[in-house]
Amino acid sequence: MTEDSKDLLLAIAREAIIEDLTGTISPTLARVAVSPPDDIIGEEGAFVTLKKRGYATQGGSSLRGCIGNIIGRRPLYRLIQRLACESAFHDPRFSPVRLSELESLIVEISVLTVPVPIVSHQDIEVGKHGVILTLGYHRAVFLPQVAIEQGWDKELMLAHLAMKAGLAPNGWRDERCSFEVFEALVFSED
Repeated sequence: MTEDSKDLLLAIAREAIIEDLTGTISPTLARVAVSPPDDIIGEEGAFVTLKKRGYATQGGSSLRGCIGNIIGRRPLYRLIQRLACESAFHDPRFSPVRLSELESLIVEISVLTVPVPIVSHQDIEVGKHGVILTLGYHRAVFLPQVAIEQGWDKELMLAHLAMKAGLAPNGWRDERCSFEVFEALVFSED
């Protein structure tokens, strides 16, 4: 993906949130809809993450919203538009973003490869792989950057992933657990 296309997707994400808050039309989306670059019309999975600038965490920011689709079902630029609004206004962990917060928010986009099953959790490479854990109806996902940002090793990441799925911290050790991995192209405004 070109740097120009990354910049377009970041602008679309931010402008989608502004559009929802103020009713103003996104000039970038209007322009892109007429003639989108080839590298943003595929149906890749993606996540849009919103972080608060200047908070004292390992990465220097604090999560404010994160919503995504593992598999894309629409052109990437349209998916980013929708996910930005979902992250800003419909992440159940947070109250909706307010206009007064926008300047302090950083938009981060993760464009995903198609997930592939792996034989064992031993095949997971922390920092390279995003991970999907499934056990019956329990399912959770972490993007590749989560473990690095949190300072987790593989076992700690899997324990947190199991808890996110509603399992005990050692639930990932259950032989019935299945894992899929994917990679992500991650870029942000910062």
